[in-house]
Amino acid sequence: MKMLEITKERFDEFRESNPYNNYCQTSNYAMLMAETGFEYSYVGYLDNEDNILAAGMFLIKKISNFYYAYSPKGFIINYNDADLVKRFVHNICKYFKRKKIIFLKINPEIKIATIDYKNNYERIENDNKNVLDTLKSLGFMKRKEIEPLSLLQPKLVALVNLKDYDINKLDKKVRSNIKRGINNGLEIEVSDASKIDILYEFIKNMKDRSINYYRNAYNSFKKDNLVDLLLVKVDYEKFLIAAKKRVEVEQVKNDELNLKLQNDANEKNLNEKMNSDKILEEYKQDVVRATNGLKKEKSTYIAGAIVIKFNKKISIFIAGVDKNYNYLNPNYFLHHKIMEMYKDDYDILDLNGIANEFNEDSKFSRLNKFKMGFNPEIIEYIGELDIIINKWKFKILEQNNLLSNEFTKKKDTK
Repeated sequence: MKMLEITKERFDEFRESNPYNNYCQTSNYAMLMAETGFEYSYVGYLDNEDNILAAGMFLIKKISNFYYAYSPKGFIINYNDADLVKRFVHNICKYFKRKKIIFLKINPEIKIATIDYKNNYERIENDNKNVLDTLKSLGFMKRKEIEPLSLLQPKLVALVNLKDYDINKLDKKVRSNIKRGINNGLEIEVSDASKIDILYEFIKNMKDRSINYYRNAYNSFKKDNLVDLLLVKVDYEKFLIAAKKRVEVEQVKNDELNLKLQNDANEKNLNEKMNSDKILEEYKQDVVRATNGLKKEKSTYIAGAIVIKFNKKISIFIAGVDKNYNYLNPNYFLHHKIMEMYKDDYDILDLNGIANEFNEDSKFSRLNKFKMGFNPEIIEYIGELDIIINKWKFKILEQNNLLSNEFTKKKDTK
């Protein structure tokens, strides 16, 4: 048995046949992270006949005078083979010790529980807890989530079954939010790198990332056709026509209710008239918005997303909206269109992180409710795990708060 650096080609051949294959364990992601200060290598665990038994794409980065290794979304290995996992971890630690690496970080996409958000957020564990027990027995320690969504990769994610997606299966309020965008001239387009700057205006305050990071992300995955840039725009002409039509229809209803109220001024008729007044005023406001927009331009972009396409799953890498247009519900429209666009060719949509904080007064409440509105399965992954290779040097990093500075996110990721 031997642990050694292998070629990208050998790594890809092995990775593609493994169920733990994911877009973070690719040369595309390696090239992206290389632009952010990481080095990378492909390391394989081979038997005496040179067959690869396990492997990983590892990112290497310097903190002060020390280096750490990170295997994003975990090794490419059969995690259910406890003996293989033990041998691989033992040998990868010996390998990295020779490379002067002081600790190794992983966050495998191993499902250990489901969160039943329709039943008081009941947490239902599965047999994969045995994998966590194995990793802990080898010396891996779980990194504590300081606050929701503070880990390098989300611990809780929302996955939508695209084959089962149907707008008519969603709650009435969610359907209404989607249809508001559809009925008011919103359109979606597949764009290219020349319009990354448009998307960046919607996401620049969400993460501590420059526009070049998103350009590199798009270009790194685009060479293998693994990414799409999607932009949502409002067509003001269509918006205005639809808004005027709604005013006309509601005005007729309002006049009828007014006459009805004059003939019988009971509480029921009064409430119906007041509700119609409110709706009519909202529709008239839409006419004003559409008219003012049309005076400036025929259309404008108001939302967008970068979507990674990998195997049978698509993942929302980043998405954002112009909050000045929240009245058109562009975020609901965008996500609905993504599901409609990709459901014939892909099985799963990863909506990305869900905050592990479900109380109503949480700052993450709106985020969670939005994603849960699309009827996803909320799953809990195994989490972020570190194994220390050089305890003395690791302690130096801890004592000088260098680890905290490296791994604490400066901005909310969502």
